[in-house]
Amino acid sequence: MTFTPKWKFDAVLAAIVAAWFFGGRALVRGPDLDVFLVQASAILTFLFLSSAISLGPLARLWPPATHFIYNRRHLGVTTWALAVFHASLVMHYGNNWKLVNVLEVEPGQTFLRVPFTLYGLGALAILTAMALTSWDYFLHAWTPRRWKLLHMAVYAGYALVVIHFTTRFVGQPPVKWKPLVLLWLVALAVALLHQAAALKEARGDRPAPAGADGLILLGSFADLPDGRARTVHVNGERIAVVRKNGALWAISNVCPHQNGPLGEGVVRDGYLECPWHGYQFDPCTGLGPPGFADSVPTFELVTKGDQTYLRAR
Repeated sequence: MTFTPKWKFDAVLAAIVAAWFFGGRALVRGPDLDVFLVQASAILTFLFLSSAISLGPLARLWPPATHFIYNRRHLGVTTWALAVFHASLVMHYGNNWKLVNVLEVEPGQTFLRVPFTLYGLGALAILTAMALTSWDYFLHAWTPRRWKLLHMAVYAGYALVVIHFTTRFVGQPPVKWKPLVLLWLVALAVALLHQAAALKEARGDRPAPAGADGLILLGSFADLPDGRARTVHVNGERIAVVRKNGALWAISNVCPHQNGPLGEGVVRDGYLECPWHGYQFDPCTGLGPPGFADSVPTFELVTKGDQTYLRAR
């Protein structure tokens, strides 16, 4: 799989940010510059964050989206930078740098008696922790499981952002329904996308008891092209069945880098390549290329006629 070079992706992100602020200011001349920058940075941060957390489920439903996952880290860091910019604008509002600006809200701009600004600060704290630990050093030092557990906090941050915006717009009459409706529609789309991806994954999970011979039926892979893989679900475990040089092999579907789906990758130079970040593993042995210590578990397959079985461990 060919990925978009990171510098090109970064150039597109920079172009979007520039067009959003310069183009938006040219079209929207109503509020003063401070108000415009606060609003524009808030909306773009929300849209970028929505995009970042939607790439995973989108790739489950539409495989070409995996091209964007390769650069998702840069999108996340850009989102964090925009959030920092937005918070700085709020604290500098009125040409006066002071943290108390964050607590100066209208009486109605609270949720559970907490000012809407504190929800925004909570989301910023989560994004900051994720941005500072987004590098591979922390991934390997903490192991992928612990690292991913921390980064799952992005969903809590997203919920705080939704509460932050909703409380802000509802609590200051007249209610600004247009941005509120946009906010809720985007958040609803993100939730539905995750739900659809979860349902698709759940349909694949099936109990598969082993027979008397210790074999679990996986099905027929006669139509699986050489150099391609397919994900199968056996008792809650996901396995990548790969055809390499005409033979079928089975390895864990979970890439040890960031838990990417190996079963959605392709064989390149004899190695199954993860579609997320290009990590490679030999379908026969589960080992990475020479010089790399990463590996994945392998499974034994048995073919009888046109049916393939997994030997239970």
